[in-house]
Amino acid sequence: MTTHEARELPVYLNGRFLRQTLSGVQRFATEISAGLARQGVISEIVVPPSGKEGGGADATHFANVRIRKAGFMGGHPWEQTALPWAAADGLLVNLGNTAPLLARRQIVVIHDCGWASVPEAYSARFRATYRVMQAGLVARRVRIVTVSEFARGEIMHHLGARAEQVSVIPEGGEHVRAVAADATVLAANDLVPGRYVLVVGNLVAHKNLRVLAKLGEALEARGMVLAIVGARRDGIFQQQGGEDMPRAARYLGRVSDGALRALYEHAACFVFPSRYEGFGLPAVEAMACACPVVASDIPVLREVCGEAALFADPFSQNAFVRQVMRILDEDGLADRLRDAGAARLLRYNWTQAGTAMAGVIHAALRAVPTQIRRPSSMEPSR
Repeated sequence: MTTHEARELPVYLNGRFLRQTLSGVQRFATEISAGLARQGVISEIVVPPSGKEGGGADATHFANVRIRKAGFMGGHPWEQTALPWAAADGLLVNLGNTAPLLARRQIVVIHDCGWASVPEAYSARFRATYRVMQAGLVARRVRIVTVSEFARGEIMHHLGARAEQVSVIPEGGEHVRAVAADATVLAANDLVPGRYVLVVGNLVAHKNLRVLAKLGEALEARGMVLAIVGARRDGIFQQQGGEDMPRAARYLGRVSDGALRALYEHAACFVFPSRYEGFGLPAVEAMACACPVVASDIPVLREVCGEAALFADPFSQNAFVRQVMRILDEDGLADRLRDAGAARLLRYNWTQAGTAMAGVIHAALRAVPTQIRRPSSMEPSR
Protein backbone atom coordinates (compact mmCIF):
# COMPACT_ATOMS: atom_id res chain seq x y z
CA MET A 1 0.00 0.00 0.00
CA THR A 2 1.42 3.40 -0.97
CA THR A 3 1.54 6.45 1.27
CA HIS A 4 -1.29 8.11 -0.69
CA GLU A 5 -3.49 5.04 -0.26
CA ALA A 6 -2.98 4.87 3.50
CA ARG A 7 -5.28 6.51 6.01
CA GLU A 8 -4.29 9.36 8.34
CA LEU A 9 -1.98 8.54 11.24
CA PRO A 10 -4.15 8.86 14.40
CA VAL A 11 -3.24 11.36 17.10
CA TYR A 12 -4.11 10.07 20.58
CA LEU A 13 -4.27 12.20 23.71
CA ASN A 14 -3.26 10.81 27.10
CA GLY A 15 -6.45 11.54 29.06
CA ARG A 16 -5.15 10.69 32.50
CA PHE A 17 -5.57 14.36 33.49
CA LEU A 18 -9.35 13.91 33.17
CA ARG A 19 -9.20 11.63 36.20
CA GLN A 20 -7.21 14.13 38.32
CA THR A 21 -8.06 17.10 40.51
CA LEU A 22 -7.71 20.40 38.68
CA SER A 23 -4.48 22.26 39.40
CA GLY A 24 -1.95 24.07 37.21
CA VAL A 25 -0.82 21.04 35.19
CA GLN A 26 -4.38 19.86 34.65
CA ARG A 27 -5.43 23.39 33.67
CA PHE A 28 -2.74 23.40 30.97
CA ALA A 29 -3.86 19.96 29.76
CA THR A 30 -7.51 21.00 29.65
CA GLU A 31 -6.95 24.24 27.76
CA ILE A 32 -4.42 22.83 25.29
CA SER A 33 -6.46 19.72 24.54
CA ALA A 34 -9.59 21.84 24.06
CA GLY A 35 -7.69 23.92 21.51
CA LEU A 36 -6.45 20.81 19.73
CA ALA A 37 -10.00 19.44 19.67
CA ARG A 38 -11.31 22.65 18.10
CA GLN A 39 -8.63 22.41 15.41
CA GLY A 40 -9.50 18.79 14.65
CA VAL A 41 -6.03 17.58 15.62
CA ILE A 42 -7.04 14.88 18.11
CA SER A 43 -8.36 11.52 16.93
CA GLU A 44 -9.20 10.13 20.37
CA ILE A 45 -8.65 10.79 24.06
CA VAL A 46 -7.62 7.59 25.86
CA VAL A 47 -8.53 7.43 29.56
CA PRO A 48 -8.19 4.95 32.42
CA PRO A 49 -11.31 2.82 32.96
CA SER A 50 -12.07 4.20 36.41
CA GLY A 51 -11.52 7.25 38.59
CA LYS A 52 -13.14 10.65 38.85
CA GLU A 53 -15.42 11.19 35.87
CA GLY A 54 -14.06 14.33 34.30
CA GLY A 55 -11.81 14.99 37.30
CA GLY A 56 -11.45 18.72 37.69
CA ALA A 57 -11.63 19.35 33.95
CA ASP A 58 -14.74 20.26 32.02
CA ALA A 59 -15.35 17.35 29.66
CA THR A 60 -17.67 19.54 27.52
CA HIS A 61 -14.46 20.94 26.02
CA PHE A 62 -14.16 17.65 24.15
CA ALA A 63 -17.75 17.18 22.94
CA ASN A 64 -16.59 16.48 19.39
CA VAL A 65 -13.80 14.06 20.29
CA ARG A 66 -14.23 10.40 21.12
CA ILE A 67 -13.15 9.48 24.67
CA ARG A 68 -12.11 5.82 24.86
CA LYS A 69 -11.49 3.79 27.99
CA ALA A 70 -8.62 1.34 27.84
CA GLY A 71 -7.00 -1.18 30.19
CA PHE A 72 -7.91 -2.38 33.67
CA MET A 73 -6.23 -0.04 36.14
CA GLY A 74 -5.23 3.59 36.67
CA GLY A 75 -2.36 5.89 37.60
CA HIS A 76 1.22 5.19 36.57
CA PRO A 77 0.62 1.43 36.00
CA TRP A 78 -2.13 2.24 33.47
CA GLU A 79 0.02 4.86 31.77
CA GLN A 80 3.00 2.55 31.42
CA THR A 81 1.11 -0.54 30.22
CA ALA A 82 -2.38 -0.02 28.79
CA LEU A 83 -1.82 3.41 27.25
CA PRO A 84 1.08 2.59 24.87
CA TRP A 85 -0.83 -0.46 23.64
CA ALA A 86 -3.98 1.62 23.05
CA ALA A 87 -2.02 4.23 21.06
CA ALA A 88 0.35 1.85 19.27
CA ASP A 89 -0.77 2.72 15.75
CA GLY A 90 -0.56 6.51 16.12
CA LEU A 91 1.14 9.48 17.73
CA LEU A 92 0.56 9.86 21.48
CA VAL A 93 0.43 13.35 23.05
CA ASN A 94 1.03 13.58 26.82
CA LEU A 95 0.34 16.95 28.46
CA GLY A 96 0.97 16.29 32.16
CA ASN A 97 4.66 15.60 32.96
CA THR A 98 4.50 11.81 32.54
CA ALA A 99 4.33 9.41 29.61
CA PRO A 100 4.78 5.70 28.86
CA LEU A 101 8.39 4.72 28.33
CA LEU A 102 7.41 2.10 25.76
CA ALA A 103 5.33 4.24 23.39
CA ARG A 104 6.96 4.29 19.93
CA ARG A 105 5.84 7.74 18.76
CA GLN A 106 4.97 10.41 21.29
CA ILE A 107 5.30 13.95 22.61
CA VAL A 108 5.45 14.81 26.32
CA VAL A 109 5.00 18.12 28.11
CA ILE A 110 7.35 18.44 31.11
CA HIS A 111 6.38 21.51 33.10
CA ASP A 112 9.40 21.73 35.38
CA CYS A 113 12.02 19.76 37.28
CA GLY A 114 10.87 20.68 40.75
CA TRP A 115 11.64 17.17 42.00
CA ALA A 116 15.35 17.95 41.35
CA SER A 117 15.53 21.69 42.11
CA VAL A 118 13.42 21.73 45.29
CA PRO A 119 13.58 18.10 46.45
CA GLU A 120 12.52 19.06 49.98
CA ALA A 121 9.05 19.84 48.60
CA TYR A 122 8.38 16.32 47.28
CA SER A 123 8.15 12.83 48.70
CA ALA A 124 11.03 10.42 48.11
CA ARG A 125 8.79 8.11 46.09
CA PHE A 126 7.68 10.92 43.81
CA ARG A 127 11.26 12.09 43.23
CA ALA A 128 12.43 8.58 42.35
CA THR A 129 9.52 7.94 39.98
CA TYR A 130 9.97 11.19 38.07
CA ARG A 131 13.76 10.88 37.91
CA VAL A 132 13.55 7.46 36.27
CA MET A 133 10.59 8.25 34.00
CA GLN A 134 11.63 11.65 32.71
CA ALA A 135 15.28 10.72 32.25
CA GLY A 136 14.13 7.63 30.36
CA LEU A 137 11.93 9.70 28.04
CA VAL A 138 14.81 12.06 27.29
CA ALA A 139 17.18 9.15 26.65
CA ARG A 140 14.67 7.67 24.18
CA ARG A 141 14.72 11.01 22.30
CA VAL A 142 11.05 11.72 22.88
CA ARG A 143 9.96 15.17 21.70
CA ILE A 144 9.56 17.42 24.74
CA VAL A 145 7.49 20.55 25.19
CA THR A 146 7.74 22.86 28.19
CA VAL A 147 6.20 26.14 29.30
CA SER A 148 9.07 28.62 29.73
CA GLU A 149 12.67 29.18 28.73
CA PHE A 150 13.56 28.71 32.38
CA ALA A 151 11.93 25.27 32.43
CA ARG A 152 13.69 24.40 29.17
CA GLY A 153 17.01 25.12 30.83
CA GLU A 154 16.02 22.98 33.81
CA ILE A 155 15.17 20.03 31.55
CA MET A 156 18.47 20.34 29.73
CA HIS A 157 20.40 20.62 33.01
CA HIS A 158 18.73 17.92 35.11
CA LEU A 159 17.68 15.47 32.39
CA GLY A 160 20.40 15.97 29.80
CA ALA A 161 18.01 16.91 26.99
CA ARG A 162 19.47 18.48 23.86
CA ALA A 163 18.39 22.03 23.03
CA GLU A 164 16.70 20.95 19.80
CA GLN A 165 14.73 18.27 21.67
CA VAL A 166 12.77 20.81 23.77
CA SER A 167 10.18 23.30 22.49
CA VAL A 168 8.63 26.10 24.56
CA ILE A 169 4.89 26.85 24.54
CA PRO A 170 3.87 29.47 27.17
CA GLU A 171 0.54 29.19 28.96
CA GLY A 172 -2.50 31.49 28.90
CA GLY A 173 -4.72 33.28 31.38
CA GLU A 174 -8.02 34.00 29.68
CA HIS A 175 -9.69 30.93 31.22
CA VAL A 176 -10.17 32.87 34.43
CA ARG A 177 -12.42 35.31 32.56
CA ALA A 178 -14.42 32.57 30.83
CA VAL A 179 -16.65 32.13 33.89
CA ALA A 180 -18.81 34.72 35.63
CA ALA A 181 -17.28 36.23 38.75
CA ASP A 182 -18.89 34.89 41.94
CA ALA A 183 -18.53 37.73 44.42
CA THR A 184 -20.41 35.85 47.14
CA VAL A 185 -17.00 34.48 48.16
CA LEU A 186 -16.11 37.91 49.56
CA ALA A 187 -19.07 38.13 51.95
CA ALA A 188 -18.68 34.45 52.88
CA ASN A 189 -15.12 35.18 54.07
CA ASP A 190 -15.72 38.69 55.44
CA LEU A 191 -13.55 40.32 52.75
CA VAL A 192 -14.04 43.93 51.65
CA PRO A 193 -13.14 44.88 48.06
CA GLY A 194 -9.76 46.61 47.95
CA ARG A 195 -9.06 45.78 51.58
CA TYR A 196 -7.31 42.46 51.17
CA VAL A 197 -4.18 41.11 49.47
CA LEU A 198 -4.57 37.80 47.65
CA VAL A 199 -2.26 34.77 47.61
CA VAL A 200 -2.94 31.62 45.54
CA GLY A 201 -0.91 28.51 46.24
CA ASN A 202 -0.85 25.12 47.91
CA LEU A 203 0.50 25.02 51.43
CA VAL A 204 3.73 23.23 50.52
CA ALA A 205 7.37 24.10 50.98
CA HIS A 206 8.32 25.64 47.63
CA LYS A 207 5.23 27.91 47.60
CA ASN A 208 7.07 29.74 50.40
CA LEU A 209 4.07 31.11 52.30
CA ARG A 210 6.17 31.42 55.44
CA VAL A 211 7.88 34.49 53.96
CA LEU A 212 4.57 36.38 54.20
CA ALA A 213 4.32 36.34 58.00
CA LYS A 214 5.32 40.01 58.42
CA LEU A 215 3.12 41.04 55.51
CA GLY A 216 0.11 39.50 57.24
CA GLU A 217 0.90 41.46 60.38
CA ALA A 218 1.47 44.71 58.48
CA LEU A 219 -1.85 44.35 56.68
CA GLU A 220 -3.65 43.53 59.91
CA ALA A 221 -2.28 46.74 61.43
CA ARG A 222 -3.93 48.64 58.56
CA GLY A 223 -7.24 46.87 59.01
CA MET A 224 -6.62 44.76 55.92
CA VAL A 225 -6.47 41.01 55.33
CA LEU A 226 -3.96 38.59 53.80
CA ALA A 227 -6.29 36.11 52.02
CA ILE A 228 -4.79 32.76 51.00
CA VAL A 229 -6.50 30.46 48.49
CA GLY A 230 -5.27 26.88 48.22
CA ALA A 231 -5.40 23.46 49.80
CA ARG A 232 -2.92 21.32 51.70
CA ARG A 233 -1.82 18.52 49.39
CA ASP A 234 -1.04 14.97 50.47
CA GLY A 235 1.06 12.28 48.87
CA ILE A 236 3.54 13.74 46.40
CA PHE A 237 4.32 16.90 48.38
CA GLN A 238 6.13 17.32 51.66
CA GLN A 239 4.02 19.63 53.79
CA GLN A 240 5.04 22.78 55.58
CA GLY A 241 4.18 22.65 59.25
CA GLY A 242 1.30 24.81 60.43
CA GLU A 243 3.67 26.77 62.66
CA ASP A 244 5.39 28.11 59.53
CA MET A 245 2.20 29.57 58.05
CA PRO A 246 1.38 33.28 58.42
CA ARG A 247 -0.82 33.58 61.50
CA ALA A 248 -2.26 36.94 60.49
CA ALA A 249 -4.01 35.51 57.44
CA ARG A 250 -7.37 34.18 56.34
CA TYR A 251 -7.25 30.74 54.73
CA LEU A 252 -10.02 30.24 52.19
CA GLY A 253 -9.15 26.72 50.98
CA ARG A 254 -10.10 25.68 47.46
CA VAL A 255 -12.56 27.92 45.62
CA SER A 256 -14.45 27.72 42.33
CA ASP A 257 -13.18 29.40 39.17
CA GLY A 258 -15.91 32.03 39.50
CA ALA A 259 -14.94 32.77 43.09
CA LEU A 260 -11.25 32.95 42.12
CA ARG A 261 -12.03 35.51 39.42
CA ALA A 262 -13.92 37.66 41.92
CA LEU A 263 -11.06 37.43 44.42
CA TYR A 264 -8.52 38.56 41.82
CA GLU A 265 -10.73 41.39 40.58
CA HIS A 266 -11.41 42.88 44.02
CA ALA A 267 -7.97 42.40 45.62
CA ALA A 268 -5.68 45.34 46.33
CA CYS A 269 -2.94 43.23 44.75
CA PHE A 270 -1.79 39.66 44.25
CA VAL A 271 1.33 38.26 45.91
CA PHE A 272 3.25 35.26 44.52
CA PRO A 273 6.07 34.28 46.95
CA SER A 274 7.02 30.94 45.37
CA ARG A 275 10.67 29.86 45.36
CA TYR A 276 10.22 27.63 42.32
CA GLU A 277 7.82 27.44 39.36
CA GLY A 278 7.95 26.11 35.83
CA PHE A 279 5.77 28.97 34.60
CA GLY A 280 3.73 30.77 37.28
CA LEU A 281 0.14 30.60 36.04
CA PRO A 282 -1.46 32.48 38.97
CA ALA A 283 0.53 35.61 38.07
CA VAL A 284 -0.92 35.54 34.55
CA GLU A 285 -4.41 34.91 35.94
CA ALA A 286 -3.99 38.00 38.14
CA MET A 287 -2.92 40.11 35.15
CA ALA A 288 -5.97 38.85 33.24
CA CYS A 289 -8.16 40.19 36.06
CA ALA A 290 -6.35 43.57 36.22
CA CYS A 291 -4.87 42.74 39.61
CA PRO A 292 -1.40 44.25 40.34
CA VAL A 293 1.29 41.63 41.01
CA VAL A 294 4.11 41.33 43.53
CA ALA A 295 6.23 38.27 42.68
CA SER A 296 9.29 36.48 43.95
CA ASP A 297 12.47 37.64 42.26
CA ILE A 298 13.24 34.31 40.59
CA PRO A 299 14.19 33.82 36.92
CA VAL A 300 10.95 32.28 35.69
CA LEU A 301 8.75 35.00 37.21
CA ARG A 302 11.03 37.68 35.73
CA GLU A 303 10.55 35.93 32.38
CA VAL A 304 6.77 35.67 32.68
CA CYS A 305 5.90 38.95 34.41
CA GLY A 306 8.56 41.31 33.04
CA GLU A 307 7.65 44.96 33.75
CA ALA A 308 4.12 43.96 34.84
CA ALA A 309 5.12 43.11 38.43
CA LEU A 310 7.12 44.33 41.39
CA PHE A 311 9.68 41.80 42.60
CA ALA A 312 10.76 40.79 46.09
CA ASP A 313 13.57 38.61 47.42
CA PRO A 314 11.89 35.24 48.15
CA PHE A 315 13.93 34.94 51.36
CA SER A 316 13.10 38.39 52.75
CA GLN A 317 9.89 39.02 54.66
CA ASN A 318 10.59 42.75 54.69
CA ALA A 319 10.94 42.85 50.90
CA PHE A 320 7.37 41.63 50.40
CA VAL A 321 6.07 44.12 52.94
CA ARG A 322 7.87 46.99 51.15
CA GLN A 323 6.59 46.10 47.70
CA VAL A 324 2.98 45.60 48.77
CA MET A 325 3.02 48.88 50.70
CA ARG A 326 4.31 50.62 47.57
CA ILE A 327 1.24 49.46 45.66
CA LEU A 328 -1.04 50.58 48.48
CA ASP A 329 0.63 53.98 48.97
CA GLU A 330 2.20 55.20 45.71
CA ASP A 331 -0.20 57.15 43.52
CA GLY A 332 -0.63 55.60 40.09
CA LEU A 333 1.58 52.56 40.67
CA ALA A 334 -1.27 50.04 40.77
CA ASP A 335 -2.71 51.45 37.53
CA ARG A 336 0.70 51.32 35.81
CA LEU A 337 1.05 47.66 36.77
CA ARG A 338 -2.45 46.91 35.49
CA ASP A 339 -1.63 48.52 32.15
CA ALA A 340 1.66 46.64 31.89
CA GLY A 341 -0.14 43.41 32.73
CA ALA A 342 -2.68 43.96 29.96
CA ALA A 343 0.17 44.46 27.48
CA ARG A 344 1.99 41.41 28.80
CA LEU A 345 -1.08 39.24 28.21
CA LEU A 346 -0.70 39.68 24.45
CA ARG A 347 1.98 36.96 24.56
CA TYR A 348 0.09 34.64 26.92
CA ASN A 349 -3.15 33.14 25.66
CA TRP A 350 -4.45 29.63 25.17
CA THR A 351 -5.37 30.13 21.51
CA GLN A 352 -1.74 30.84 20.60
CA ALA A 353 -0.58 28.01 22.86
CA GLY A 354 -2.96 25.51 21.21
CA THR A 355 -1.82 26.57 17.75
CA ALA A 356 1.81 26.17 18.78
CA MET A 357 1.13 22.69 20.17
CA ALA A 358 -0.61 21.75 16.92
CA GLY A 359 2.54 22.86 15.11
CA VAL A 360 4.67 20.53 17.25
CA ILE A 361 2.29 17.68 16.44
CA HIS A 362 2.41 18.42 12.71
CA ALA A 363 6.22 18.39 12.85
CA ALA A 364 6.19 15.04 14.65
CA LEU A 365 3.84 13.58 12.05
CA ARG A 366 6.06 14.80 9.23
CA ALA A 367 9.03 13.12 10.89
CA VAL A 368 7.41 9.67 10.89
CA PRO A 369 9.28 7.43 8.42
CA THR A 370 7.49 7.20 5.08
CA GLN A 371 7.11 3.43 5.29
CA ILE A 372 4.83 3.76 8.33
CA ARG A 373 3.57 7.28 7.91
CA ARG A 374 0.02 8.03 6.82
CA PRO A 375 -0.83 11.36 5.17
CA SER A 376 -2.50 13.84 7.49
CA SER A 377 -5.38 16.06 6.50
CA MET A 378 -4.03 18.52 9.08
CA GLU A 379 -0.96 19.23 6.94
CA PRO A 380 -1.15 22.14 4.52
CA SER A 381 -1.85 21.21 0.94
CA ARG A 382 1.01 21.51 -1.51
